[in-house]
Amino acid sequence: MTSTYRALTLVVLAMSSLIYADSTSGVAGRDEYELPGIKATNTPEIDGVIGDGEWPAEARREGFTDADTNLKSDELGEFWLTYDENFIYFAGRATTNPNKIVDDEYRDNVSLRGNDNFSLLIDPFGASTNFNSFGTNASGATEIGLSGGRAAKTEWLGEILAAGRKTDTGWECEMRIPWALMSVPAAGVHNPRFNVRWYRSNKSNTYTYRYTNNDSSLTPIWSSVEVPKVDRSQSISFLPYVTGGVQEGEKSIFNSGVDFKTTVNENMQLVGTINPDFRNIENDVLNLDFSRFERLAGENRAFFQEGSRYRILGFSQRLFASQRIQRFDTGLNIYGQVNENSTLGALFTIDYDDQVASAVSYTYRPSSERSIRIGHVGNLQSGQNNNSFLLDYSDQKGEMFYFVNSQFTDDEITKSGFRNSSGVGIQRAGFNAMAEFNVVTPNFNPRIGFSSEQDLIGFGGNAEWEFTPETGPFNGYKYDVGFGSYDRLDGAFYRNEFSIGAEAQFRNKLGIGVGAEFSNFEGSADHLYSIGVGFPSGDPYRNINVSYDVGEFEGDRFESVSLRGSYRPTKRMQLSFRSQFRDYQGGSNQHVLTARYDVGKFESFGGRLVAEDGDLNWYLSYQLSGRRGAEYFILVGDPRAESFQNRFVFKAVFPITVKY
Repeated sequence: MTSTYRALTLVVLAMSSLIYADSTSGVAGRDEYELPGIKATNTPEIDGVIGDGEWPAEARREGFTDADTNLKSDELGEFWLTYDENFIYFAGRATTNPNKIVDDEYRDNVSLRGNDNFSLLIDPFGASTNFNSFGTNASGATEIGLSGGRAAKTEWLGEILAAGRKTDTGWECEMRIPWALMSVPAAGVHNPRFNVRWYRSNKSNTYTYRYTNNDSSLTPIWSSVEVPKVDRSQSISFLPYVTGGVQEGEKSIFNSGVDFKTTVNENMQLVGTINPDFRNIENDVLNLDFSRFERLAGENRAFFQEGSRYRILGFSQRLFASQRIQRFDTGLNIYGQVNENSTLGALFTIDYDDQVASAVSYTYRPSSERSIRIGHVGNLQSGQNNNSFLLDYSDQKGEMFYFVNSQFTDDEITKSGFRNSSGVGIQRAGFNAMAEFNVVTPNFNPRIGFSSEQDLIGFGGNAEWEFTPETGPFNGYKYDVGFGSYDRLDGAFYRNEFSIGAEAQFRNKLGIGVGAEFSNFEGSADHLYSIGVGFPSGDPYRNINVSYDVGEFEGDRFESVSLRGSYRPTKRMQLSFRSQFRDYQGGSNQHVLTARYDVGKFESFGGRLVAEDGDLNWYLSYQLSGRRGAEYFILVGDPRAESFQNRFVFKAVFPITVKY
């Protein structure tokens, strides 16, 4: 591995020289962006109309730049930010072509991807470490992202009031955000950190009030804000459910359980569940792309989404992957701010048949640039007992960042093993790069985590360049390179890899991407070439995308054709599909069709069909949910099965709050 160490050293030195050769980041001083905390003397009316004199003039700012390249927006964006004892008030206005505004979404607590929207990011503690985000569009739809992560249950997530409208010169919006939605410091004068993001659909690009280059210390200060004491009345919110139904070949279906949530203190939340209903939750479907390693589908279960950003136990390789826990009987989940510099996420599940699992992560941030994280994951299971530990340190110095990550596992079967990673990187306007050195022993085994490969030592890295030209045929384009070289710990060759890719988006919203990958995997010389075309780029509601991949793995030809798209025939109906045809050591194909029709903001019909290599599964659903009060669901079929199940299920949820 002498050559590997030498190569890694050269990469690190080269990146360091890039950093110090040009220490000017083009980022202006912080004071220029500081906003005084102006308390509202007159409560703004949240009607989507920014009236003259309605908002304090001192609370107004204007000017946005590209969030990735710091290029100044060619259109005007402006906003107002004020507050009182109960709420934060935000207003945004965009001067743009009103005929090109996208405001398809109209519901609450949903994704606003592809919609023109303003988002307020705020950390009430002022540490620039745990931001909450609140967004809205020209239709008054809302998107909420609370620090730590919350499931989309209105009783638990909370809600904001928002309104928006199109105007002759663009669009504008207003939001009212309860202080009680967020974790906040002790009552008194504080300096929260904030930023504002503006997504422009006509550019398919995000702009920001303050370009930070991923340096959280540059996030603007909202100075001298009188943070109020938030009333956290002692109560427990219960969401009991009951399901009933029938399934062919089985006895009648009946099940019940309860989810509950309460506050431990002002900034710590406790979530629990007894007999959770996971069977009726739609699972993700992995595509047919080639991979030598295991892949995990996404996590859609609300219990695991709660507090997930506080429960970090690794990244691409991690000690805990909730997908490993298919079922359990009882679970507890506690998360939140321990103090202004520390967060905690801890989760416990019990399967009374034979498993007790736990995942705990504690993060201490002595400053906005540095963090220290420790963690533990436990799995108590007959013949499969496992304990895993994590120690992680990261630091950022201007454009440069460093990290060291150490993971250790002790397993009843595979015994002890470890994974150590260290890396260095650079982030500047339009460019980022990273190099990482990894050592993984053969016995490293996070049994309820995710580790795609073991027994290796070597390095890898990547670099990306991004451009947003002011003139010419392109809205933006970027290209990237990636590399890696790894041996086995006994010195035997393992794998080398190199990749290169490029993407471009034209001003007419045509997008195109190309890529090439070359690798030597244990003596097998492999390659893959890819091309993809999509239109219109950046529109999640109406688009068509075609991609073609061809290459060779282990001496066999690989070929794949994929077609996917979305269509919204009316504002209330959304259709999407994905088809893939693969030829590798035999033919395979997959087709996924989904549909949703909104009766109203909180009521909808939906369904999904999945066909793969002769297996066919589909289901239909009705739901009345997302509002406060009782929720109802009807399901025909089984969304998690491989083939259709002749099954009918009715589910009802009745929220109850008990004060104590």
